[in-house]
Amino acid sequence: MSEPAVAVAFFDPARELYGMARSGASVLFEGQAATVLAEGPTVSAGRRGRLRAELDGHFSLDLEPLSDKAELGGVSARVCRTKGEVRGTRVDCLGTVSETPKPPAWEELDAVRTVSALFEGEDAVLAMARRPREAPGHGHELTTGWLVQEGELASVERVRISTVYDGDGRQRSGGLELWLPGEDLPRRVSGTAIAGSSLELEGVRVHLAIFRWRMEEREGVGAYELMVRVEAPTAA
Repeated sequence: MSEPAVAVAFFDPARELYGMARSGASVLFEGQAATVLAEGPTVSAGRRGRLRAELDGHFSLDLEPLSDKAELGGVSARVCRTKGEVRGTRVDCLGTVSETPKPPAWEELDAVRTVSALFEGEDAVLAMARRPREAPGHGHELTTGWLVQEGELASVERVRISTVYDGDGRQRSGGLELWLPGEDLPRRVSGTAIAGSSLELEGVRVHLAIFRWRMEEREGVGAYELMVRVEAPTAA
């Protein structure tokens, strides 16, 4: 059995440095300027459950998990305290690390959306939506979400992700509604893209966006990733 694919992300708004990196592809943001790299980091286990992620010439990071694993439809994710260096600049911020045991079955899917919203105090929202082939809209997506409060996972009965896209299908603003057990009204999170980039992988178009989020008068930061299956051209 192969090892799970590991992805890391970090968000340092004070220095306007952000990154999302996985095997075969990394995207670094310095302000709104994006650098796409056709390689991923080396991730190794450290002491006390920590991880070290390194990409030669670009970053060296230590990630300390702050939460248990949140299971998101085949992906497990944790909130992390992230410290290290990104292109010569020291960072100390929040981030995520996720593991994917097997890649999405794109023969069964049209799109996958993944959202992270991180707030100081070890609070976060993590969510994923998978849209089956030929589903008429997001109301037919398979959604999963977790609320992280002071590092503890709180189950969410239902999550809804709404999005405003630009003319090229890139996410520009969005919101989440989280229904928790025993609560009559949803918790709400809203956000706006502050940086973004797009790339083409084999059979998949990926739109990555760094978002500034707001939840209950608190401001945070995180990511909104949209992966869309691309139909192979039909032979003439």
